[in-house]
Amino acid sequence: MSEEEAYEFVKTTLSKEGIVPYAQDELKTVSSVEACINCGICINYCPVVRAVGVDMFTGPRSIAMELSRSPPEFWSCADKVYLCTGCGTCREVCPRRVDIPEVVNLVRSRVFSTRPDLVPKGLHLLREILLRHSLAFEPWADPADKADSRALRLERLGLPSIPDRIESGADILYFPGCQAEERAQEVREAAKLVLEHLGVRYTLMRDFNCCGLPARLMGDRATQQRLAEQIKTKIKSLGVREIVTTCAGCASNLSSVMDEMGLDIHVLHMVEFLFERIGIDRLSDEFRRASGSPVRVAVHDPCHLIRHISRVLAEHSLKILSCIPGVDVVLTGKSDSCCGGGGLVSHHSSVTADAVTRENVVAIFNAGAERVVAPCPLCTAQIERSMFRSDVAIEVDDLTVFIAQRLPLGGDSFAKV
Repeated sequence: MSEEEAYEFVKTTLSKEGIVPYAQDELKTVSSVEACINCGICINYCPVVRAVGVDMFTGPRSIAMELSRSPPEFWSCADKVYLCTGCGTCREVCPRRVDIPEVVNLVRSRVFSTRPDLVPKGLHLLREILLRHSLAFEPWADPADKADSRALRLERLGLPSIPDRIESGADILYFPGCQAEERAQEVREAAKLVLEHLGVRYTLMRDFNCCGLPARLMGDRATQQRLAEQIKTKIKSLGVREIVTTCAGCASNLSSVMDEMGLDIHVLHMVEFLFERIGIDRLSDEFRRASGSPVRVAVHDPCHLIRHISRVLAEHSLKILSCIPGVDVVLTGKSDSCCGGGGLVSHHSSVTADAVTRENVVAIFNAGAERVVAPCPLCTAQIERSMFRSDVAIEVDDLTVFIAQRLPLGGDSFAKV
């Protein structure tokens, strides 16, 4: 019997006991837990624990310790593991750098494969949408209604409408993400306007599909892999060398997908692209050519950008905003606090998500901000919902939309493209 045959035999035997062996890429995550010294720092900094209390959510350390249990017992923490927002604060403050966000994903995958009955109902509904449409949101039934909604949003924001650009041979793929593709369409359109105005040769996908992050977060590895393969095929056919996205979650996940698929394609968030590729000098010149009313702006930094990619992106956002005439950036002291919408928590426990967001709302209000901007449509939607429920009259914008509104998008603005 070969080594591969022996492994398959053992795997079949274990599956009868509800045990799924660790894959090679999971062993690094598993071994990282052994470094935990039980200091409890992760619990003190966890935004979910701070918002709902340790009785409702026992915290990162308790989830990490589930890996020391007998594998069939992973189900015992199912009611807690799905309340983690995946913000990564625990990993950031951990003195031993235990990769708890990946531990959470690993435990969720085991719960999903062995006890799907314990996966929250809201996530099963999300999975049905992913399986039917390869999107994280139900697509519009009538394309005309979708177009009308898009037109109304652009009219309200004072932004022009331009056709989609879909072409082979472009340097850059603009990847809007599911939220901007189907819900926050103004983000998708604003990104097109920004790229067109700056003379960037880009393309969209003809047939957009999800990057697979929602499937990964719920523990559905098979659907995650299927979506990743679809993305790989479409990207290779376009021949692009870079991907630019306005979604923080897509930015971090697509980077991983490109590495796992062996594709030498760099993934950048729009903030990163504007700061590093376009440059602050060019942006400053463009902003000075436009006019805008003075406004006090607070910034929210998405966890998927500052903790899953790099904290330097928070500095990029501030520097871009600071070079816009009339924009006064106010500091809340909580700009890097989780919005509560990550980890799919808002799909099945809005009470938990809103409790986490409340800390942000209070800080933004106390700072005297007139507007909040966030470089992620998911964060924007979560904060906006919490603002509304808290009866706080502060406008919330996606950062790309905010930038588009302050560029000189006049009649001949796109002539050079």
